Amino acid sequence: MTTVYYVKTGDQYLCPGEDGDIGLTPSFEEAEHFLSYEEAERAAHEHAEPGYEIIAQPRG
Repeated sequence: MTTVYYVKTGDQYLCPGEDGDIGLTPSFEEAEHFLSYEEAERAAHEHAEPGYEIIAQPRG
């Protein structure tokens, strides 16, 4: 089993943007997952507001 990570900022999650960058979505199903905590944290520092949350999710 592996773990993936999501970044929640306010009521939204980081997601793939239309231009290849990172955007925001209110839908967890559309959210971008990251393969490591460090990768999620790096993306959060670049694209999320302070107070973001990194959510760990097991994948079977």
